Amino acid sequence: MVLPFQHLRIIDLSNRLSGAFAARLFGDFGAEVLLCESPEGHCLRHQPPFLNDEPGLESSVVHAYFNWNKHSILTEDDSELPWILQDADVVVTTNADSDYLDAIRSMLPNDAVHLSVTSHGVDDPLSHVPGNNLTMSARVGWASINGYRDEPPLSMPRDQSGVVGGLTGYIAAAAALRRRTYGNTPELVDVSELEAFALTVHPWGVAAVYNGVGSTRSPGGGRKRGDPAPLWELADGRMNFGLADFHNWKEAMEVMNLPDQGAREDLQSDFGRHSRDMRDVVWRMTETLPKLKRWDVFHALAKLRCVIGVVQDPADLLTNEHLKVRDYFVKTEINEQSVTAAGAPAKLSPVPWQVHQPAPKIGSKQFERRDHREKPTTLEINERDLAEGPLAGVRVLSFGQAWSGTFGTELLALLGADVVQIAALDRPDSFRRISNVVPRAVVDESKTQHPRNTQGHYNSVNLHKREITLNLGTDRGKELLWKLLPNFDMVVDNFRPNVLPNWGVTLESLHKVRPGAIWASISGYGEYGPYARYPANGATTEPMAGLSSIHGYEGDVGGMNTGGLFPDPISGYSLVATILAALSHRDATGEPQRIDLSMLEAVTTVIGDAVLEYDATSTLPKPRGNRHLLYAPHNMYRAQDDQWVALAVESDDAWIAVCKFIGDPRLAAQRFANRELRKEHETELDQYIGEWCVQRSAESIEHDLGSLGACAARVVPLYEIYSKPDEHFRAAKFVQLINHPEAGKTWLPGRPWRYSAAKSSPIRHAPCVGEHSFEVFSQELGMNRAEYERLVEKGISGNLDEVAVLHTQPS
Repeated sequence: MVLPFQHLRIIDLSNRLSGAFAARLFGDFGAEVLLCESPEGHCLRHQPPFLNDEPGLESSVVHAYFNWNKHSILTEDDSELPWILQDADVVVTTNADSDYLDAIRSMLPNDAVHLSVTSHGVDDPLSHVPGNNLTMSARVGWASINGYRDEPPLSMPRDQSGVVGGLTGYIAAAAALRRRTYGNTPELVDVSELEAFALTVHPWGVAAVYNGVGSTRSPGGGRKRGDPAPLWELADGRMNFGLADFHNWKEAMEVMNLPDQGAREDLQSDFGRHSRDMRDVVWRMTETLPKLKRWDVFHALAKLRCVIGVVQDPADLLTNEHLKVRDYFVKTEINEQSVTAAGAPAKLSPVPWQVHQPAPKIGSKQFERRDHREKPTTLEINERDLAEGPLAGVRVLSFGQAWSGTFGTELLALLGADVVQIAALDRPDSFRRISNVVPRAVVDESKTQHPRNTQGHYNSVNLHKREITLNLGTDRGKELLWKLLPNFDMVVDNFRPNVLPNWGVTLESLHKVRPGAIWASISGYGEYGPYARYPANGATTEPMAGLSSIHGYEGDVGGMNTGGLFPDPISGYSLVATILAALSHRDATGEPQRIDLSMLEAVTTVIGDAVLEYDATSTLPKPRGNRHLLYAPHNMYRAQDDQWVALAVESDDAWIAVCKFIGDPRLAAQRFANRELRKEHETELDQYIGEWCVQRSAESIEHDLGSLGACAARVVPLYEIYSKPDEHFRAAKFVQLINHPEAGKTWLPGRPWRYSAAKSSPIRHAPCVGEHSFEVFSQELGMNRAEYERLVEKGISGNLDEVAVLHTQPS
């Protein structure tokens, strides 16, 4: 069997989870990954929890999960690196120092790719400032919308910023391999964990700016502890209910023993239900649901096409009927003990994602030069394609909608692919119809503006694409689709699994019209299995995938949903990661590729160390709040003017410097002298740090303690990031002013990577409805203007202005 990256050798020089995960992903798709370690071992070997609660270089759950599919090579010092790196196709580093980066690149073959994944990128005002999951949650806006009202902001659980950084690093490096023969020096791929993480939450901030509300989603939706929703208590657990989007309202209310609410005429239609008063429904649910069992309610409502989810913890996941049928879980080992772990975020066929071997024992392999280092095919690349990105020339036909699918295809577009999105005039994207008015802060009476073209959610996740409209309910619409398909390398959708097959789209039919086609899909539960036809969204996938069970304040029993919809961007990132492997395999074999991504599985994968922890230790992972298993202080502290600051100290040297700066003699006590003692006396330590922080501004704490080696960051309101972006986002040109023809100029985030081969091309605004219909039909099909206008007349295609003109013409 040919594996996508079996010809590659990856050298992992990382000392962060993000770099380790990026390297592992290459290994998951067949590459040989060599983890270079000092005798002390990779940093993840020292991360708790440990098998049998016994620390050891081979016992860490985190190491077992993020370092499998690798070999371990001991390197006593850097003198061995030139010999090792001369054999590399990709080298992964996590050190932002420019001299170090230059030294590594000088040792590499000219056609190698150097992936650098760091906290803040290598050319940013924050490049030499420490960062971790706590401070990144603060800087990108997650902390400002997580948690309960009147309680401290919450970071995202465990090390999600590192996981997202690793996913992004793998994506950017795998894409760069497609043009590795260009130039005479190895290409540096610079990935910022911070920027990658920012793309998991930004639509809410952009939408708030569009609406001119002066703030954004408040923590927990403004809820206090104990308020009902978004997770309700049932007789045997908790559930999420997407009430505003329920179909079959009358029947759904009968399932929940609320027939009187089911009879309400004002709630029968889901259109506009978001803006209606549903307080009676919510409070009545708190009376009836505790008498019902969660799985009975789940199946009854799901069959009515209601969006719901059960809060599952890792124990539930490991026995879940749907995941069993999909053969999702895999086996690995921790110190030679067999354990069950989370599997792939997506199913790729005909070539599988695999766990070839467990995380290596330290120094288990001797380095050997390969007998043959495969030379890639030389490609002719012009300057324009170089600036567009490494996927220039790849063509994508997208049926993406809402966030997960559109974000995935946006990433492909930002990597240089030509993405043509297919929309419908009569069934607009849900992100286009969040409101039926133009948001007040972008109203411009000098322009013709349409509500569908001026929604911040949509315009923030559809950059750099073209869009056509096509009525696929007509024979002519289907005919045009099949004429377009031969011109595109791949089709991407996030419909229900039966939609495209109902139009005749299968992997076999695509391969006939476009040999080697790729068909990639996102759905809530995948294309087969007991839940395959059940609806899902980000709010229901968080509890279903186990994320809600480990997110929340320390001591919380049931966990909580995040303040955003984390599964959507995670699914988009994971889809693109799998597409890069599919492209490599397609290029090598000519075979068509099918990608079936389940949002449930994609999210379970990114918290996979929690699943492995439960199976290895028999202890259920619980919410940790803002605390860390190793480090203290590690928390959110109130500062002056009701602001908050994230602060963590991860080394004894940084602690000594911080103690000296703060000047509180209590902090110099012996009981805080080292990392283990600080963790043991964490509650007392938090009290003293909190007393100092509340007397100072969050900005000064961030600056002063950050310069001393602590991880420190002000908790930035999400709205602020996209109304008056911070210096580091602007200086790195990650957040840019992008001019939309109807919404005007707004600050939007773009590419979380930088390529040394060329300065990236300017980012284009999100398309208006059907903006490129005639352009695409004329270029791809040779259609003339008269033919196109007949399509508009028949309601098969057109943009909003063309349709409006048609409707105002006399019959």
